[in-house]
Amino acid sequence: MKSTTIQLWNRKIQEAVAIAHDAPFNDIDLKKVADQLCVSVDIFSHKFTELHGESYKQFVKRSRLEAGAGYLRHSDYSISQISELCGYTNSSFSKAFRAMFHNSPVAFRDIPILHNEVHTLERTNIITAAHQKNMENIFTVDRTENVRLPNYALYYNILPSSNDPVHSLVAYMTTYTYQLQAIKASVPMSGAMIITGTLDVVPVTNYSRMMMYVGLLLPNTTDNDIAHLHIKLAFQEPFGLLTRRIPGGDYKKLPVPMSFAAAGLPMYQFINNNCRAGHFKMSSNHFFISLTGMNDCEIYIPWMKRTL
Repeated sequence: MKSTTIQLWNRKIQEAVAIAHDAPFNDIDLKKVADQLCVSVDIFSHKFTELHGESYKQFVKRSRLEAGAGYLRHSDYSISQISELCGYTNSSFSKAFRAMFHNSPVAFRDIPILHNEVHTLERTNIITAAHQKNMENIFTVDRTENVRLPNYALYYNILPSSNDPVHSLVAYMTTYTYQLQAIKASVPMSGAMIITGTLDVVPVTNYSRMMMYVGLLLPNTTDNDIAHLHIKLAFQEPFGLLTRRIPGGDYKKLPVPMSFAAAGLPMYQFINNNCRAGHFKMSSNHFFISLTGMNDCEIYIPWMKRTL
């Protein structure tokens, strides 16, 4: 294929990925997705498989089961609740889960460390070693603040990967954040954050398949109505921005005096260790980092607020 054709289809594939992630547990109609992309079902299916390495149907199924695996690792949800969250009945979830992970959901929950987890942490440590600093007394539960966030819209770019997502995140972050900072500076808005994270589930998703993003997180409040419209009309197409709804809820906010690159590895270890120890549990799989400065950032972890 010509380079322009590849670029066109890479964009359409990103849009298809965004559609699936914006409605992660709803039924995905392949024809409706193809219609949104203005292509035939057959051509879309062929190109997605060719360029993404798996069919769209398999991608959606894998994403949902990996989400279920993430809930098993880091939440207090029952298997019945997880099945429903992932769009399955209890029995169909258990069957599909066992076929993909070669363990029952109950057994998977008790695995101390996953194979993909080992590789992801090793690779992240190698890439970010130059950015790391003394973490003592920084990643502690008593430094977190419990906050309640509103519903958001996320305008984001999926970063180029080449099968090494953390390396690409570090390499491309500056370019993409400049774009988002330009939007933030030119459009009056309230409560916006520039954030980064992964669309996938750490530590479940295979490292080479992980998709990293950077985006502008804007509250869905009435005072931001004009800002949302301005972004959609003036910036979304030129900057290739995708959209995703981010539900509000309870988060643990942890400010850390370091760059996003330095924070990534200890952030995951902090989350995983505390979830596994039961100090807190996550309400969804998607934590993120707010980029507040060159050497400062804030980590947001969706957590299950326990009621007495």
